[in-house]
Amino acid sequence: MIRRLSAFVLFLACAGHVFGYGNAGHQTIGTIAEKYLEGSRALEEVRKLLHKDEGLDRAATWMDRAKLPDKYLTNEMKDLVANNPDSHSFHYCDVPFQQKVYRDGATGTNAHDIVHVMEICIKVLQAPDDNGDNPLKIHKRVALMMLAHLVGDLHQPLHVGCSYVDADNHFVDPDTGAKGQEDAGGNYFHIKQRKGIALHGYWDTQTVKMARDHLLKKIPPTEDSAPEEPASKDPAVEVAAVRDFSTALMKAHPRQSEWIGKGPVDTWPVQWATESIVLSKICFECITPSDRFLVPKDDKHPDREEHFEWVITLPSDYPVKSRDVVEVELSKAGYRLAALLKTIWPDKK
Repeated sequence: MIRRLSAFVLFLACAGHVFGYGNAGHQTIGTIAEKYLEGSRALEEVRKLLHKDEGLDRAATWMDRAKLPDKYLTNEMKDLVANNPDSHSFHYCDVPFQQKVYRDGATGTNAHDIVHVMEICIKVLQAPDDNGDNPLKIHKRVALMMLAHLVGDLHQPLHVGCSYVDADNHFVDPDTGAKGQEDAGGNYFHIKQRKGIALHGYWDTQTVKMARDHLLKKIPPTEDSAPEEPASKDPAVEVAAVRDFSTALMKAHPRQSEWIGKGPVDTWPVQWATESIVLSKICFECITPSDRFLVPKDDKHPDREEHFEWVITLPSDYPVKSRDVVEVELSKAGYRLAALLKTIWPDKK
């Protein structure tokens, strides 16, 4: 445990404002997965691939740490980015929330979206060798860390479902022929009640904080912005908080039979993406985009074209509904990460 705590120091120092509670959410999923893996062959295989100071909690944050400035990157992170110019798109797809299933080739999907990348990572871990001969040019260790993160992203509805808005500020479905601009998974929706927070960031971080407050402190959510809590300067405190939150989630939302994947393991990402598309409808319930404004292209975001953004107002019951969704999704993601790894590395008979 002491070795693992020391390994968190740099990340916690850099992560507070950059990643907020998104970092805590991914750590929580990794912690839950390890609890479900206790005593399994899969956990033995995980430990062979990870370093001594790493667990699935830290592995689950690896892909976000790969977004840090170059001076903080490991050689593995640099190789992933260098070999995959589209690595920024590995974390999501932008399927219209009106759709009922994930369909390859439909609006918002592509060959390097979250579903396709997860399928590749699964095959890399299933392969008998570890020569890096795959579309992503990654080895098993990186494939494991990517899966640990992407399972979590896939269970955040706005990493899969997306809205498209027409010139009259109405939601439309491009797959029906209607024309509209995507909201970038909620990143282009600015919440009126929560200054400086977009809808995507709200689901990435604010909901996790509300869930932690609900289960550990019994504090109800409010319509206003949740106060920022910087990461503790003591890594032991932060790790303990994640552990306590994980335990509370598993108790409040124990595994359900419907969480179990069906069919071959490499088809599970599509199944889970379909669930998230359906769930993403909740994200846009009773929301009306307004006050559209144009954002020009700028040098800080060379991959982002000129686009429109909007202001939205959240309904009064939105905090409770969104918090309740995220509590279940965090617990479900932890269980499913464990189930995925157990299927790749089944216990020997």
